[in-house]
Amino acid sequence: ENKYLNLKANHECELNHRGSSGSMEVEGIYDLFSRSQTKYNVKYTSYRYIGAGDAKVMHKLLHNPPYDDVSIIKIEDINHFSKKMLHRLEKITKDLKTTRIGGKLGIGGHGRLTKEMTIRFKQYYRQAISKNKTDLDEMIRAVWSIWKHKASSNLEPHHEWCSLSFCGYLKSLETGNKTNIYFDFVLYVTRIGDEYDHDGHKLPLAVMKAIRPVFDELAHPDTLRKVINGSSQNANESFHSVLWKFAPKNRYSSGAVIDLCAALAVLSYNDGNQSIVPVIAEMTGGDGGFYTHIGMKRFDEKRIYREHNQKRGKVNKSITTTVTSTLQLENLMIVDNNNQEQFDDSYMPGAY
Repeated sequence: ENKYLNLKANHECELNHRGSSGSMEVEGIYDLFSRSQTKYNVKYTSYRYIGAGDAKVMHKLLHNPPYDDVSIIKIEDINHFSKKMLHRLEKITKDLKTTRIGGKLGIGGHGRLTKEMTIRFKQYYRQAISKNKTDLDEMIRAVWSIWKHKASSNLEPHHEWCSLSFCGYLKSLETGNKTNIYFDFVLYVTRIGDEYDHDGHKLPLAVMKAIRPVFDELAHPDTLRKVINGSSQNANESFHSVLWKFAPKNRYSSGAVIDLCAALAVLSYNDGNQSIVPVIAEMTGGDGGFYTHIGMKRFDEKRIYREHNQKRGKVNKSITTTVTSTLQLENLMIVDNNNQEQFDDSYMPGAY
């Protein structure tokens, strides 16, 4: 009993949070803001608080402001924000499952709003935001151009807000009678001859009218104003991946270990693994050892080599795709022109 009391009396507890696990992130971010003046003599203002949709954090910062004279404005994470399109479309598809739309039950299924198409809508929505993130009016037009483009038909084309960078209809007007294949990120459009055919990739007008409320909400100025000058948390996630290699999340680590791992992760992330050697040398009282130096150097070389390979792989993939598509186009040009079914692009990957 005396031994326990002595241990308890001399124990320096590493506990730094009291409350539920759900409140940990809120309290942690609030502490970062609250201590910035006393620790660093700075104030974190509206410029770079990039949030991932957690309303509790922003609610705490607004209703219990850490600074008297600074209003904190949240900058939305574009990657997270664009998922709103996916979630809204999935919800409306589920809600209308038993409703007759355009002669069929629901809006899903072949030739209608498939799972693949909802993912593409999310990707198009993200592009519309990221390409116009400093101009609200252009952003609104770009989002609505998605709806107008997919609702267009041969009899009623509505491409007045489309961009020439992705719209096959506008490209067909510009290029006349030429046959072309166009690429733009995930958008893939084929036009044959001098007529642009909407039937291969448009969605039924009844389906587009059913999902219009989603666009009414997500293209509203009040909604898109949140992502003006939006950014992403990719850099944070990249750093976190390094940190959790030092201290895996599936294994318990004490506060002291987490602090040490965070410091090592910062060194490794910013300056490479060789920058860790002086820290090890100071902790062990030596110079780090010959094989430690060699090992850290190899880690850095492997990291650089892997990065170069990834970039080279992307370039090679792009070249291969272009060559393959060119060969496919040449094959199309030598087949029977009277057989129109062979030109049907209904199942073309990424048709837009």
